[in-house]
Amino acid sequence: MDEQSGWKVTEPNVSQKGEVGDTSIFCGAVSLESILCTEELRGRPSRLPDHQRENRALVALAYALADSPSTILQTLADTILEVSQSGSAGISLLTTADGGKRFYWPAIAGKWKPHIGGGTPRDFGPCGDVLDRNTPLLFRHLERRYTYFQPVTPPVDEALLVPFHVEGKAVGTIWAVAHDARRKFDAEDERLMGSLGKFASSAYQILTSLDALKFQVAERERAEAALRESEKQLRELADGLETQVQVRTREVEQRNAEVLEQSKQLRDLSNRLLRSQDDERRHIARELHDEAGQMLTSLLVGLRSLEDARNLADVKAQGRRLRKITAQTIDEVGRLARGLHPTVLDDHGLGVALSRYVDEYAKTHKIAVDLALDELDSSYLPSAIQIGLYRILQEALTNIAKHSGAKAVSMRFARLTTALEVAVIDDGCGFDATSAAVSSHRLGIQSMRERAAMLGGTVSFTSHGKGTKILLQLPLAKPDFQPHVGGTNP
Repeated sequence: MDEQSGWKVTEPNVSQKGEVGDTSIFCGAVSLESILCTEELRGRPSRLPDHQRENRALVALAYALADSPSTILQTLADTILEVSQSGSAGISLLTTADGGKRFYWPAIAGKWKPHIGGGTPRDFGPCGDVLDRNTPLLFRHLERRYTYFQPVTPPVDEALLVPFHVEGKAVGTIWAVAHDARRKFDAEDERLMGSLGKFASSAYQILTSLDALKFQVAERERAEAALRESEKQLRELADGLETQVQVRTREVEQRNAEVLEQSKQLRDLSNRLLRSQDDERRHIARELHDEAGQMLTSLLVGLRSLEDARNLADVKAQGRRLRKITAQTIDEVGRLARGLHPTVLDDHGLGVALSRYVDEYAKTHKIAVDLALDELDSSYLPSAIQIGLYRILQEALTNIAKHSGAKAVSMRFARLTTALEVAVIDDGCGFDATSAAVSSHRLGIQSMRERAAMLGGTVSFTSHGKGTKILLQLPLAKPDFQPHVGGTNP
């Protein structure tokens, strides 16, 4: 395991007999159905959902993703272990070098942590069975069928595995293991792991993007090395090869300019990443301090006051008040978690996501929003464009609430021949659109323009002192359209 990155691992070595994943000891295996107990899982009494614990876990994962994205998979394994209260937990990913013939374990928490870097075969193992059926499965005593688990200690009593998809493609599983009969998984465990699996999907995509960025930096280093070699050859051929030297010099100058331009682009991208991370951290910290922190303080004060309650009526009254504060705290943390990633986009699409956001926005800011979705069919929009469009419109409404003093907003969609057009119109105070385009305190406008440009589109602003119109145009996706989705904001 690469201790520095925390998630890159070498693919498992199966040269020794008895190692996890050694397919040479399959003899004597029993049928799959004899070790499955998934239906029993769903029939067991289930504990009540602990949304507060779940939200805390999601917020902790969000902090980990912002502070140290390279360790997010291990943080996720630790979180699964905590919320499932199991003996071991981890993540299995398909190998890529061999076309996905094996699963390997990049992150494990709990008693099986020494097995990080191990794995199982794709065609004969519990992870493979989960992906084949594309559903969570509960196993009992894995070693009875997959005999290569027999040397692994501590042994498995029950193992709950949930499929892990990225952009609709199966790439692995997340799992929790109980090592003795005292811990029995239930439907709440399945729900929690499914929720964490959605977060894992987003985190894995971010990690992949970061790895691609590192690869680009390595494309640059090779180019610089080639440049140095070219300059050395030019010096050796200078005598008697003046014409060739001149040709080679022009080539080197052009290559050097390209390398410098690439370096500038990488620096700009890195700066935007850092600014975005800092802004998001400040936002989360402010939200936690101003809202959730105050509510938790109220809870603490209320709990202390219970000690001084003189009769049962006072205790009940205080209990009702504390329940109300607790519900408000859960709602606030949930809102913050939804702000980190709008999961409703993944589950229901852009139209539902916008409708829910607009409803909450109208209630929060007391601004009426007329949202017309008649011409919006998000089924033809790639997920990257849906997310980008959602963020642009979210930024537009946020700016209106902060700066315009508007009482009403209308949002209209129109599908043109070659583009999707969105118009957002408010009845606020308006602004000087020309000067605001370069003003340092109008970062929201710049953010919208950058996001639209990343998707191949444009954003324009029209304001005449009374009201503002924002017009967004994005090209319609063609069958071979691959949008550039790089960027900094979540």
